[in-house]
Amino acid sequence: MARPGRPSAADAVAGGVSRVESADTGERVGGKGCWMARDAAIEAERAARGELRRAVEALGEAQVAAGMRRRSRAPRWVALAAAVAVVAAVVSTVLWVRGADAYTDADYQRAAVDRVTMLLSPDHRRPEQVRRIIDGATGEFRDQFAQSADAYSRFVASQGTVARGIVDGSGVARRSGDRAVVLVASTVVFAGGDDPDAVGDPDPVDETVRRFRLRVLVEPADGELKLAAVQYLP
Repeated sequence: MARPGRPSAADAVAGGVSRVESADTGERVGGKGCWMARDAAIEAERAARGELRRAVEALGEAQVAAGMRRRSRAPRWVALAAAVAVVAAVVSTVLWVRGADAYTDADYQRAAVDRVTMLLSPDHRRPEQVRRIIDGATGEFRDQFAQSADAYSRFVASQGTVARGIVDGSGVARRSGDRAVVLVASTVVFAGGDDPDAVGDPDPVDETVRRFRLRVLVEPADGELKLAAVQYLP
């Protein structure tokens, strides 16, 4: 029991809380007075700016009425130009998105499979395949293959090469705009002979089987998807 005349621990805590609350209340009151003064200063500054703007506008109208200067049309043209620029940007974005979405992943895979199958099926009895490979290519790959097409044809003819390319699987690795990188796993069956349809028979004669993994770049050209690059993967 606390002795008379001496504050207890509870009294000390209560007194401390009371002093903190009093100090906090005084700070809040003082802070509120500062906020009110600051708000009043801001309102006065806004009012002064408004009066200055209206005075400048009135002076300009008076000068136009007196023939001292012509009314400016620049703001309207600036606004019109800005609006046209915004519309053009929106239209360009929509067209780009539509162009990028014109082909699906399945379209890119199908094109890659068709082009790679032709590329991996050399046949000395079908020289027109070289032209079909070139027609299905674009960009740097087309230029490189076209430059070596004659040497390719002579080599296939001299070796009597007959082969059939079979795509075992494919998938789109990534897309960027209207281009897609497609991974292709394929098997090529080589055989020397005059009957290209005999390649892959159940009873093969002197057949060689090779497996390839390719990374190809497919992009649109002349209204269709074509090979733009071919990379052999180990």
